[in-house]
Amino acid sequence: MSAPQGKGAKAHHPSGAVERALRGEIARIERALAQGGFLLGEISVVDEGSWGRLDAVLEGTEHSGKLQIHLNSKGLVRIVPQGSAARSIAQALESAGIDCAAAAHRDAPRDAPRESSTVAPAAPLARGVDGELVVDCSKFGRSLIGPTEWRGMLHQGGAWREVFHSPRFERGHNNLGEFLAIVDACRRIERGAIACSALLSDSRTAISWFTKGHIRTSIPVDEACDPIFAQELSSARQWLAACDRVRWSRLLSHWSVKVRGENPADFGRK
Repeated sequence: MSAPQGKGAKAHHPSGAVERALRGEIARIERALAQGGFLLGEISVVDEGSWGRLDAVLEGTEHSGKLQIHLNSKGLVRIVPQGSAARSIAQALESAGIDCAAAAHRDAPRDAPRESSTVAPAAPLARGVDGELVVDCSKFGRSLIGPTEWRGMLHQGGAWREVFHSPRFERGHNNLGEFLAIVDACRRIERGAIACSALLSDSRTAISWFTKGHIRTSIPVDEACDPIFAQELSSARQWLAACDRVRWSRLLSHWSVKVRGENPADFGRK
């Protein structure tokens, strides 16, 4: 269902000071990664609407993985291992005293841009039950339309791990993204890419759209959003119209943040 990475999205280059800070962070942890059996591969730095984000491919002797480093306007750094090797990457860093998915203060570059969107300090992941698949969407900035992405986290072996992650669409919408995350998960389950016992979302709006089979939005998607984002929505609507919605609705339920804590698939951007 997901479009290839890079299509429908334009990368924005952060300031020199932000890029230096992010590359300094990856250099700081490179030795710990190597000791854990991971070597740095391709690295890219992009503006994600706060300060910036560094994406690094890690080549391991047994597993390959990915790592993201987020830096916000308050000089907070958040290191986020990703993919099937996320746990091994985290263990390699934590054994060297480096916290993962947690904010740490760094000296803020003086010429860093001051945007409204920030990367929030990560909260401990909520407890889960093996087999639960939780989805969430993130849109950058305060505007109605903006860079949008979603992902799914599966609880397996006593821990949460990311099992899918959409491309980033430069012009998307949060509620529509929440809906697309649910459909994306269902379609992956349908074709056997993921197995789960329960599918959860913290968006009551998206769940309602899904269970009723009707998206209530006044947004002119074809004009306001990326063409590929619009295609994703059109494809999702067609799938929803043809699927056994009763079956999928039985699998789908609401993740209550008040009861269970922060959604494990949350991106930590507030």
